[in-house]
Amino acid sequence: MGIGKTKGATRRWAVTLRAALLAACMALLAACTAPVRVEWSTEVEMNTAGFDLYRAESPDGPFDYKVNDAPIPASPDPLAGGQYSYVDRTTKAGRTYYYQLHEIELGGHVNVYGPIEVRATLVDTQWVVAAGAVVLAAGLLGWWLGRRRRTSAGKGDADGKQPA
Repeated sequence: MGIGKTKGATRRWAVTLRAALLAACMALLAACTAPVRVEWSTEVEMNTAGFDLYRAESPDGPFDYKVNDAPIPASPDPLAGGQYSYVDRTTKAGRTYYYQLHEIELGGHVNVYGPIEVRATLVDTQWVVAAGAVVLAAGLLGWWLGRRRRTSAGKGDADGKQPA
């Protein structure tokens, strides 16, 4: 039995495929990252070796997730201080995060500043492009399935009815 003779099964298959693609799009959007930029400045950095940035999902912590891989270097001029910016690319859109800044001194002592509250709102463009590609693929596949169903029905119309 060809595809043209199993219209009901083909429609069910196409609907199931569209539902699966919609679920995939929803999963992609749920996993969207929303980069957060944390900025700080110092006036002087006497005895400062560098900085570490920690994140939590509560203002009370625990601040056990270290955002940066290696310490962020201190300013080369300790009397001038510095302007700093770090982008956390592991945050999820729509969530609120709390950050603590740890200043690491040359002798190993750590000074803790914060927390500050940040809400991740913007979606990372890589996920928008990926979701757009999935939606485009779903649309093209739906068009192709509909076209294939019409052409496999023979010379009749989309319902497979032959002309009189």
